[in-house]
Amino acid sequence: MAENRFSRFNHLFSRENVNLLYNSLSNAFVALDKESFDLLSKLHAGDDTSTLPEDIKGMLLKIKGIADDEFEVNKIKYVTRSTRFDHSHLALTINPTLVCNFACPYCFEYDHNGKTMTTETEDRIVDFVKSHSEAKSMRITWFGGEPLIAFDRIESLSKKLMSLDLEYDAGIISNGYLVNEDVAKRISHLHITSMQITLDGLKERHDSRRCLKNGGATFDRIISSMKLLREFAPDMRIGIRVNIDHENDQEFITLYKFITEEFDGKVSVFPAFTGDSTEKGTCNLYNRNERREFAIKMFNEHGLVFDSFYPQSFRMECAIRKRATYVIGPEGELYGCWNDVGNPSRVYGNISENLTNESLFISYKTKADPLEDPNCLQCLLFPACNGGCPYERIKRLERGDPPADCPLIKDNIDSHLWNHYLCRQKPIPNP
Repeated sequence: MAENRFSRFNHLFSRENVNLLYNSLSNAFVALDKESFDLLSKLHAGDDTSTLPEDIKGMLLKIKGIADDEFEVNKIKYVTRSTRFDHSHLALTINPTLVCNFACPYCFEYDHNGKTMTTETEDRIVDFVKSHSEAKSMRITWFGGEPLIAFDRIESLSKKLMSLDLEYDAGIISNGYLVNEDVAKRISHLHITSMQITLDGLKERHDSRRCLKNGGATFDRIISSMKLLREFAPDMRIGIRVNIDHENDQEFITLYKFITEEFDGKVSVFPAFTGDSTEKGTCNLYNRNERREFAIKMFNEHGLVFDSFYPQSFRMECAIRKRATYVIGPEGELYGCWNDVGNPSRVYGNISENLTNESLFISYKTKADPLEDPNCLQCLLFPACNGGCPYERIKRLERGDPPADCPLIKDNIDSHLWNHYLCRQKPIPNP
């Protein structure tokens, strides 16, 4: 191993007489006194680490502030590639139906044909899982369409999968409309520990954007559904996604307050930004700068800092890169990403026939790999972002754009880290 030096993955900055050090290898963030900050600034300029006081040197070693960067990057490559080919954990995104009862204009599933899973396909999925003999645990994400339209299928398949000799956990992404008392009671026995529901504003705004296919309102019914889940499945984590754009951005904080108060802070609310997947209403979408400004505004005006605005250190890989992760359609067809569900040209195989489009499969597993991107490998944030979303990277490459899918924090790292520091120093005020 080469000599340890002051890591290039350190980031030093000062604001309002506070001196801070962020390290992306460990994702550590520490405050420094002025003397320590000055010493580290000299190291950053090229001074030898041998002159450091032992306490400062010990702190840096603990957070990988002194490191052999080449070794650390190679270690990231090794861990990431090992994760991609790890068969001990099986992750399935299962679409029991492509039918949806909503008509959301921005949804990439909007124009899909309404196929629903049969008992035969259900049994083939069980056999498919059994064929992964090295798996010790399994995570299911129920997706669609609107998966609760096929709740009987979810219940039936869940019970079969739960009977296998695997650690089992599941989550569901739903519009929430079809949760009645019966569903809430039954779902509590299926190890579905989380549900993501989308609300795009308060009643009037939400109902204008996320209505039934016949134009009917949905907001009040969804709120009632969430109350039933809190009553009959109290251990389920409910997260409310709000798709932010120029039509509803001013309403986010009002919705945040409403949900927080209505559910005593036991339901989380977070902003998301829709991509250009349908070409419908794209003029309302936030650009990158506007997303960053929204994040800063949420903190400055309301004291809110969302997890996505601080570097997230992870080595997990999604379906596109990971071998033992699959997105399964209602007929047993296999996709690289849930963004592709329902698009026949993006089917690469079947749970029974294996590969039917090897070129697409290999493309998804290897294209736009951040581990081979010099810009990624040299970036301060590479250890904490792992290159961004593989699907977005591949899309960018296919358009002829640079593949980087960089986190928003990169554009203004000092401001984001400073806001995070302030958030840690004092209680979050009521927004």
